[in-house]
Amino acid sequence: MTDTTNQPAPGRSLPIALTQHFADMLWHTGTTSAHILGEQRDRFESDPALPDPDDPMFAEGYLRWCRTAADAVLLLAHERAAGHSATMLWGLDEDERVVLSTRLHE
Repeated sequence: MTDTTNQPAPGRSLPIALTQHFADMLWHTGTTSAHILGEQRDRFESDPALPDPDDPMFAEGYLRWCRTAADAVLLLAHERAAGHSATMLWGLDEDERVVLSTRLHE
C-alpha cells in the first residue's frame, strides 16, 4: 500500500534514486555540442535562469534530446548530481528540450 500521508510540502525537494541505467532511458538522441552549437546555435533557445550554453565549459559537452519536459528535468538533475555541469535548451527544430552536459558520451 502506498503511503499517501507523508507527501513533500509544496516547494520542497523530492528525493529520487535514479541510476545511470534509468537516466539513459530519458533521452533518445545525442551528439557532441561543439558541432551543433557552433554551427547551428540559432536552432536553440536557452533559459536565462540556467547556466549559459555558450560557456566554454560546454565546448566538449554532449547534447541529449528528451521527448518530455519531465524527462529533461530529471536528466538535468541526474547530470548535476553526478558532478557534471549541465543546462537545458529548447530545440526549435524538433520542438523538444535538450540537456547539455559536460559529461562526455560513454
